[in-house]
Amino acid sequence: MAPETILNALALVLSVASVALSGWFSVRTARLSHRLADEREERLEAQSAIKAAERVYEPLAQSAAELQSRIFNIVESGWVPLMKRYESHGDYALVSTAFLFAHYFGWIEARRQAVLSSSGEGGRDVSVQNLIDDVLKTLRRSEDSEGFLFFTTEQRAIGELMLEWELVSKARIPKVMGYAAFVKRYRDDESFRQWFTPVDAGMGLVSKGDIKRLVDIQRALVALIDKLDPNRKYTAGYALEPIDLAS
Repeated sequence: MAPETILNALALVLSVASVALSGWFSVRTARLSHRLADEREERLEAQSAIKAAERVYEPLAQSAAELQSRIFNIVESGWVPLMKRYESHGDYALVSTAFLFAHYFGWIEARRQAVLSSSGEGGRDVSVQNLIDDVLKTLRRSEDSEGFLFFTTEQRAIGELMLEWELVSKARIPKVMGYAAFVKRYRDDESFRQWFTPVDAGMGLVSKGDIKRLVDIQRALVALIDKLDPNRKYTAGYALEPIDLAS
């Protein structure tokens, strides 16, 4: 075989090999780029989920502060004096207490739904979740008494009833039912009102001095607020000390 023929054949082989090798690198690069894009999207989704949860920290901290403040007043003054204080306002003491529980559940549900589709976790949000779980467990604990006892599914159900989402500039914004709308539905809708029988039961027990669950709920709420709003940016003006029964 002539040298020229050999060189032509070798050039052809090298050309084919170069094309094959280039194609292999192209496929590998494309796969790597796709994998990196997927990983980046997952990171962004996780970060977005954490930020979505953090957006409800302010109203959640405020709702927790309002609830613990009412509990503090009930424990310090007693339910009967509280009822007498507001007796000129009809059932205000009962209905507003039910609302404060419902409002807290609403913002808890808003936070849960904000991160529902993501597996992302952030250090601060994990610690927040642990403290939310402490409140949940205290509310559902049945060995103390039946007063202010809300089981896990009841807490979530009330939260779902209180929550809706609004679309603002293509962003989903959580909106929890306000007091005026709550009062109307509470008084007009018996099936809605039945969700709050634990408040009625608790009212009777507190009047007899049964306050253990309320004290534990208040303490758990204060611990949650300390994590949500350590600098009291959103909860300034509230007395946020755990109830001390010994004092």
